[in-house]
Amino acid sequence: MIECALNCRCPVCRSCAIFRSHFGMNRECPRCHVVFWKDPGETLGAMYLDFAVASGSFLVCWAILSFATRLSDAVQIFVLGAIAAGSVLLCYPLTRSAWTVLVYLSGGIERPRLRTIQGGKKSA
Repeated sequence: MIECALNCRCPVCRSCAIFRSHFGMNRECPRCHVVFWKDPGETLGAMYLDFAVASGSFLVCWAILSFATRLSDAVQIFVLGAIAAGSVLLCYPLTRSAWTVLVYLSGGIERPRLRTIQGGKKSA
């Protein structure tokens, strides 16, 4: 599952990509047709992961800047804010993919039911 999250792959079939572009997430898997996030509130968990990425990059870079440079506080805050925002934008697919895998592991994403054809008509 960790490999699926790091490679941004579907946690159900493990073969198709979750994203069609860096910021464009597929609504469903092109292969197994599982819907990734059904409810609008499911994005909140991914925002927590974004916050963790921003906080971690901010703190690590703050420690480096504080001990390695003599920049003023205003310049440090500007640089650290840019680094935190950039890290969130850079890691966007990874945080969304990790949250999708966590939703799958918690039972929020289910395998789609197979459609059968009976009497020449499609039934769900």
